[in-house]
Amino acid sequence: MTHPFHPLSGRQLVCMGERYNRYGTRLLLRVDEEHICSVPRQWTDVVAPDPEVVIGEGRALLRAADLLELAGLVSDLVEQERRAQACKVNNAAHVKANVPRTRKRRTEHARKRDNI
Repeated sequence: MTHPFHPLSGRQLVCMGERYNRYGTRLLLRVDEEHICSVPRQWTDVVAPDPEVVIGEGRALLRAADLLELAGLVSDLVEQERRAQACKVNNAAHVKANVPRTRKRRTEHARKRDNI
C-alpha cells in the first residue's frame, strides 16, 4: 500500500483479485485471514508512480492537475451559493411587495358574535 494517508500505508498485502466499477479498476487486497479491502490501483505499487510526485520528491501535497480540479469545484460552489442568495433575496422582496398590510379590524363575523 503506497497511499500516504491510508491506515495500511507501507504494508505489503496479497492481491486476491480485481473488481471493476464506474470509477475504474480496484484491487482486492487481503488484510488478514478475515478481511479483504478494495482500493484503487493508484494507491498501490501496481501502477507506476506519478512522475510529478516523483520529481517533487513528496514536497507538494497536491499536483497541479489536482489544484485545477479543486479550483473548479470551489468556483462551482461559490456560483451555487451566489445563485441561492440571489434567489433568496428575490423571494423575500417578492413576498414583501405582494403581502397586503393588515389592520386590526374586526371582521363582520366577530362583531356579530360579540353582539349576541
